Amino acid sequence: MKKLLCSLPALALALSTYAATAQMAETVMHGNDIVVPAALSNALMSDRRPEEEKARDANRKPGKIMTFFGVKPGDKTAELLTFGGYYAGVLSETVGETGVVYGQNNAWVMKRQEDGKSPIEKRLAEKGPSNIVDLVSELENPGLPKGEMDSVFIVLIYHDAMGGFGTDTAAMNKAVYDSLKPGGIYGIIDHHAAPGMGKLDLTKNHRVERHLVIEEIMKAGFEFAGETDVLENLDDPLNISVFAPNLRGNTHRFVLKFRKPA
Repeated sequence: MKKLLCSLPALALALSTYAATAQMAETVMHGNDIVVPAALSNALMSDRRPEEEKARDANRKPGKIMTFFGVKPGDKTAELLTFGGYYAGVLSETVGETGVVYGQNNAWVMKRQEDGKSPIEKRLAEKGPSNIVDLVSELENPGLPKGEMDSVFIVLIYHDAMGGFGTDTAAMNKAVYDSLKPGGIYGIIDHHAAPGMGKLDLTKNHRVERHLVIEEIMKAGFEFAGETDVLENLDDPLNISVFAPNLRGNTHRFVLKFRKPA
């Protein structure tokens, strides 16, 4: 008799996950099918973006990500826990001069700044005035204008909010919901955990199973609006740290799009 490939609890979890998300299969957009407009590609080559950030574009594919989420010129958008502002910078060029980007960081980030200045404050000092607004607050109450946002993003951080940060993610998701316009988009990018791991790898390897993120955000009233495989890496073993030298920046990542009902 062949040995079971996984434990019964893990098998049950996998089956429940499949049942919960099977109806979403048709909402997957393949990365090869995402066509980046030339105007956006040109915007992302802006001198306002540091060269070291542009060098990370090959693994992060910001043009395809912005296209998938439908970010457009004139939008009001935000990245929560942006750190130095890679995605805040991408959003800035995408929404253009008529748009606004909130780059939020919290006390956890500020404690790591020896000069007491936020990473976004330092970015603006180096690159000059832009459409990025420096926002220092907490994830549960980020301080975004209510009912005005076209989109809000959390990139590679949601697992930390669920785990090591001790964030009340229900309060965080409600705050995001309240900040968005009807029809506004909530975008999540994060690292896949191995099937059956659930939340067990939040702090050790900084990974989470996607179905748990979907469940939490839908509980806040959001609709699941789709996902893309553009940042998948099927060579990622899923059981090592996302910071491993041979893997960092190229993990197997899920990209989820949620919508506030119109």
